[in-house]
Amino acid sequence: MFHRALLLAIDTLGLEAWQMHDGTLLRVAGFGPGEAAALQDWLARRARREPCRILVNLADEAYEIEDLPRVRGADRKALITRRMAAWFPPPGFARAWSLGPSPDGRTGLERILFAGLERTDELRPWLDAVRASGTRITRLIPAANLIPAALATLQGKSAATAGPQLVAGFGRAGLRITLVADGLVHFSRLVARCTLADAAQSPAWLEEIERTRDYLQAQHRLPGDKPVTVRVIEPADARLLRPEPAVGADGAGGALAFVPLPLPAIPGSDDDTAPAQSGFDRLLARALQEAPAGLGWPPAPTPGNRLSFDARTLALASLVASTVIAGGAWYAENAALAAAAVDARRPPAVAPEPPPPPPLEPEFAPLPLIEAAAAPGVRPPGELAPPPPCPTPDIQAPALAPPPPPRRIEGIVLRPDGEALVWIDGAMRAARELGLQAANGGEPALSPTRARNQRLYVGDHWPASAQSMAPPPARTPAAGATGALAPFPPDVDTEVLP
Repeated sequence: MFHRALLLAIDTLGLEAWQMHDGTLLRVAGFGPGEAAALQDWLARRARREPCRILVNLADEAYEIEDLPRVRGADRKALITRRMAAWFPPPGFARAWSLGPSPDGRTGLERILFAGLERTDELRPWLDAVRASGTRITRLIPAANLIPAALATLQGKSAATAGPQLVAGFGRAGLRITLVADGLVHFSRLVARCTLADAAQSPAWLEEIERTRDYLQAQHRLPGDKPVTVRVIEPADARLLRPEPAVGADGAGGALAFVPLPLPAIPGSDDDTAPAQSGFDRLLARALQEAPAGLGWPPAPTPGNRLSFDARTLALASLVASTVIAGGAWYAENAALAAAAVDARRPPAVAPEPPPPPPLEPEFAPLPLIEAAAAPGVRPPGELAPPPPCPTPDIQAPALAPPPPPRRIEGIVLRPDGEALVWIDGAMRAARELGLQAANGGEPALSPTRARNQRLYVGDHWPASAQSMAPPPARTPAAGATGALAPFPPDVDTEVLP
């Protein structure tokens, strides 16, 4: 029974769908170029949200090597992302991995390999059709990244992790030549229209391998003084190729090593226009079935191919939105109830009574008042006579406050600036505040401000006597002087104003 993910292989000839059935890899459907709509209809009739893995075998891949400063953490990620976007404008179909320190011995540098698609015109229609059908993409891997795993399946892990070697395989789209070193892909190219049947009729495929090796040696990706092994993956039941040495232009030869393929090619019938099912393609499909998640490109949609939300995502978003809306309504209702309860406990406010309106004044005075006012020498009724002059009361001088009691001088301090301080009543005060000043001479003594010939020492009292604080006697104004208060005549009533 079918219990594995659907496998989709995309190349220049269209798309093939594979699936495992009881351990056997079966081809379940095939679509030619421009049949993306038919693929979408076919996938829509299958199970909803069915997982699938996609293998991309196109000739638009490019591999670039750059030595970057060795940094760590977020700085390294930002640097690689920026350089990858510079090499490949669609960053969703590119990947970068480290090849170790710089081989020329420069310290602080790391060699980074950037690989990606330079053109995505052939790939995007197929991806759009798969995503529009609701099928879930879990892997999106270029064919070159599966070569080390396929080689390890055929000859063991040691063969895949050996030194630099070229691996060639014939698929229905052409000959793929890949440089593998230490289990990593360093370079790969697809030679279109160079199938296994073409290779049996012409040795041009050997020339393509030589061209690839010369290019890699010129780019210093292969050593020029050592022979490089070339492994050719060939079906075990179709010995169409003759093993013979391949010699480079510089004389460095590399022997061809043919790797038997346990999956034979299935040729198409004479009346069928579909191409033959290559054993190399089936080998890559098996490697795709076991490929890890981080081997290829991110399966998420790239900017410009936005994937619509699935049913579960929409349901979760609807649930969250409903919860937020319901919570907001509940909070608003509780807030309104709490405000109503507070208003109910508050005593009702009593509106103040408005003041009475002022009495209306008549527009015109009564006729008798107007006539009375017009008569000369006649005072209108209601007009009050001027009040009599108010008698002036006798103003008494305020009584003087008793003088302060004399206080004992406890200490005298003379400052260098001439200011004197007095210790009196348990506090240090300035002498000028008490009406004193420093006496002439160098002795610690004080003199009153108005009697500088008087000396006050420590132990004396200030004020010295009550007479010194008494006010001067009041002067009696002379008769006839202006400003003196004359007594009221006896026949005038007096009234003391409060």
